[in-house]
Amino acid sequence: MSVVIEYTVKPNPGSDLKTILEMTHESAALWRRHGGKVRLWAVTAGEVGDLVVSISFENFAAYGATFDKLNADIEYQAWHAKRLKAGAATWVRGNMLSEVLIGK
Repeated sequence: MSVVIEYTVKPNPGSDLKTILEMTHESAALWRRHGGKVRLWAVTAGEVGDLVVSISFENFAAYGATFDKLNADIEYQAWHAKRLKAGAATWVRGNMLSEVLIGK
C-alpha cells in the first residue's frame, strides 16, 4: 500500500520565487537521498499560487525508514534552519495519504 505525504506552502508577498525553488530543490535532494520520490506541484485551481511538494513511498515501512534517516541527517537539520531564516513561504498544510486498494 503506497504512502504519500504532501506539504503545501504559500509564497509570502514580496518573496523571491527563485529562492523558494532553490530551497525546494535542496529539500528534494535530501528526501531522495533517503528513499523518497519527490514531486513539486503548482496549484492552478483553488488556492492558486500555492506550491505542493509530494513525497511518495512504497509503503509505511519505507516512509518510516526514510523519515528516521532524514531526521538524523545533519544537512536536513541545517536546511530547516535555512528555510526558517529565509522566510520566503508560509506553511498552509501537510497531509499523509495512504492508498486504498479497490477492485477493477
